[in-house]
Amino acid sequence: MGHYSANPARQTPVRRDFQISPQEPGLKKSKNLTLKVYNRIMKLMLDYEIVPGQRLVFVDLANQLKVSRTPVNNALSILAQEGYLDFVPNQGYSVRRLSQKDAEELYQIREVLEVGFIDQAIKNITEKKLINVEKQKLAYEKAISDRVHRNLFILDTEFHLAILDMAGNRILSARYQDLSQKIFLRFRIEELKIDRIDQIRIEHHQLYEALSLRDVERAKGLIMVHHQNSRESLFPIIFQEKN
Repeated sequence: MGHYSANPARQTPVRRDFQISPQEPGLKKSKNLTLKVYNRIMKLMLDYEIVPGQRLVFVDLANQLKVSRTPVNNALSILAQEGYLDFVPNQGYSVRRLSQKDAEELYQIREVLEVGFIDQAIKNITEKKLINVEKQKLAYEKAISDRVHRNLFILDTEFHLAILDMAGNRILSARYQDLSQKIFLRFRIEELKIDRIDQIRIEHHQLYEALSLRDVERAKGLIMVHHQNSRESLFPIIFQEKN
């Protein structure tokens, strides 16, 4: 397996609040260590230091992360259960590749969630919540440069999460983030045209304006167009060998 040491200078945000299923009280320390290892492996995936299709050897990971094999094995098992990894008996774990069917289904579910809850989100709008949406919109705009980088996809997710958070449903927000991560953790996005990034900036601004006006129908329409444009720009890149 290739070397994939984490770079401490790169602080890729991992927003999710991961919770391991309750076990016996005496295993609290073990659970905390598994959580730390889980998050560090997720960060390696976010930073693309672990890539789709790569085989993961938990002994090598344990040495790299300077922990015992047990929390690494536990973390890999959880990631496999969540759909990020594949496990083959006698072969071990590998990062699951994104199939076109997977991508289509993930995008479909994500769009249904966002469109389905935008009405509730707008009903719950306050000035403070709207300012937070604007903050995430500006963070995305500020991160735009002359090249495409993975942090833009994280910031795009944060913008949409700020909107969904207004619905007041924590399970919804966690589910949406999980779906988004399952998409962008499993392919390279550096080949995406910079024109699409600027288009996303415009789409974010239009959606923010619709929220400011409390215009539910316009917001729904903009969300559907945003997802359609994302599919049309990403799929030819992700699945170019099939097209």
